[in-house]
Amino acid sequence: MENNGVRLTLEVYPEDFESFEAFMPAELWQDFHPTAAARKAAIGSEAESISVFLTDGSPLSFEFVTAEHRERVDRASPLAGRTDPITGRKIPAPPRNPQVIYIEAFFGFDGARPETLILRPPAPKEDKPATSIGFMVFDRAVPVTRFSYLDSNARLEIDWSDPWFSAFTNANLNRAAQSGTTSFLYVAPREIRHEVLIRLRELAPWIDTDLSTGSWLDPTQQGAILNAALNAFETRNPVTIGGEQVQPASVRGAFLTLNEGGVQVVEGSPTLLTDTTFAGLILSYPISALPKEASVTWDMFDHTIQHVPVTLTDVAGPFLDWATPEDPEVDWINHLKRHVDPEVTPVQVAGVVFLPIWTALAVVLALGAGMAALLSSRTRRRIGFALLSAGGLVAGVALRHEMQMPFQNPIAGQSREQMVSDTFSQLLANSYVAALEVSPEARRKALEPIVTKMSLADVAAELETNLAIRVPSGSRAQIADVTDVAIVEGGMKATGAFEGVAKWIVNARAGHWGHDHRRRVEYRARVEFRPERGIWKLTGITVMEARAPDV
Repeated sequence: MENNGVRLTLEVYPEDFESFEAFMPAELWQDFHPTAAARKAAIGSEAESISVFLTDGSPLSFEFVTAEHRERVDRASPLAGRTDPITGRKIPAPPRNPQVIYIEAFFGFDGARPETLILRPPAPKEDKPATSIGFMVFDRAVPVTRFSYLDSNARLEIDWSDPWFSAFTNANLNRAAQSGTTSFLYVAPREIRHEVLIRLRELAPWIDTDLSTGSWLDPTQQGAILNAALNAFETRNPVTIGGEQVQPASVRGAFLTLNEGGVQVVEGSPTLLTDTTFAGLILSYPISALPKEASVTWDMFDHTIQHVPVTLTDVAGPFLDWATPEDPEVDWINHLKRHVDPEVTPVQVAGVVFLPIWTALAVVLALGAGMAALLSSRTRRRIGFALLSAGGLVAGVALRHEMQMPFQNPIAGQSREQMVSDTFSQLLANSYVAALEVSPEARRKALEPIVTKMSLADVAAELETNLAIRVPSGSRAQIADVTDVAIVEGGMKATGAFEGVAKWIVNARAGHWGHDHRRRVEYRARVEFRPERGIWKLTGITVMEARAPDV
């Protein structure tokens, strides 16, 4: 839909050409479909193609623009060929032949913009559609429909003041996203997030900005609007946790745009159309454990924003609620009975014995002094040696945890390879628990039980960069599970220390603005760890390769 008419673009499978031949001048038929041209010359044609009418039945003026051979734009669903669990039907896949006839035509308004249009498919044959037509409708670049099928007349109501509100009277044709403003409350370990998607046209009054239909934003304007949105939302729509109102620890945002693929994060676009662009805001509230309750009170209502869908998401799944001017507060109640907050736990050493060096020396000294006391003939010397022996024993007990020398236990019953694999698996799992913390400082502190003091800064830096998995919003994904941990090279020394190369697979996920992002990443890294006072600790990890095989 354009301001002066309807532009229709078609990708026609050659076998269906006869259903659309009325679009093209007769002199072009031979170039695009000789069979249809021969049939037309022999018996004529009564075919009717897609047409656009006013409510009084009069058609819009028609203008042929172009036709050419092309390859089909790949819009196939990744689930094509599989069975839809709801309908029980197979999800359609495109024909194997990628060749199509691209046709473009224009239906003009002739100076008078209508409030309603009727889209009519090609003439039916025996009460069945002439051909299957998958279609999408855009009103001035705003998607009006989801991907649907045009198999009967469809009535479109046009809102010329704001194309977001144009819609078909058949609700089944309209896009899924109907609300220009939506709210999401995510309750996760270590963090509660309030996230908002708000269309720029609906945001404008709240940041003292005027955005008109069809206006575009350059990078300077984009930066000003996003900063204004961040400042506004930092104090709006208060969140309470455990009955107490809290302030966000951080507020970040991004632009998203709505197109035929849904809402997508924008990355470095030189211009943005205000009609299809959203500001996505993420407000973070760190927590130490899941609270009994949390709530968000929506306070941004006006003539456009009258009801705001709020999705509450925890480990049990999403729940939908609404905020309205009459009932602006939406509550999350903790009904989780078996949830346990993950914590970093020290990895106990098994299969390694520790010899306390200072204790051993003290015991040797005590035994020597004891023997000297027994052999001495003088009372004073005997008493002195006895005291020295006792002092050595006391010192041995006191120093039993100092300067311990580890040795692998030869009778532990576990191979070195298995010990290394099990140990690194536990250290890795704990590292990803530390990654749940919201701030870099908290993540570094959480690593302390499993990383040596001297290596803490380096391991924390690796966790922040190469081990972190990002999603389109820029946020860190949470690790769902770690699988296929294996030692590629290297071995355990007699002291229990390991230095070598390991590989593993991480499955991660993150929910943002109602979308569930999933990542699968294969890692290969240089790894070092050793036993320290009965605890396994990382002394180094350097990622050599990280690849996502499913991307």
